[in-house]
Amino acid sequence: DDEIVVGLNQPIHHDDFEYVVTDFKVEKQIGTGEVALAAKGKFYIVNFKTINNAKRVQHEWNNSIAFLTDELGNTYENDLVAQQALEKMEPFGWQEKYVTEHQTEQSTRFVFQVPESIKQPYLKVRGFTLMGDFFDGNQFEKTKVKLFN
Repeated sequence: DDEIVVGLNQPIHHDDFEYVVTDFKVEKQIGTGEVALAAKGKFYIVNFKTINNAKRVQHEWNNSIAFLTDELGNTYENDLVAQQALEKMEPFGWQEKYVTEHQTEQSTRFVFQVPESIKQPYLKVRGFTLMGDFFDGNQFEKTKVKLFN
């Protein structure tokens, strides 16, 4: 039951769905001037894509599908306030809930607020075990995306 580490543009497989981190950046604040939102530590802004390879079914997911974990095992959730602030300044199509139709893909950006001291964050996804996951041993639960060099 070893963890699987992948990099940018490498998918996490979950049944007929794939989750891909296409890019990320680390920022001290979102926006500039009076509307800027400053991080208590730093923001990890993650470009996240869902690919639905299913023949017929749509895939419903939301902004809590992904989380960060660090080298000490701490977890960090998407910061909805910061994510919506980012949407106002750099629109990326924020939605409360996403429905990715079969044979299509959909993207969003997540914002995680983490302590300055974090060195090796990874993105992980959560979800329910689906039929295809039985065949690969719930690979999606063991896979994490490296967000550092």
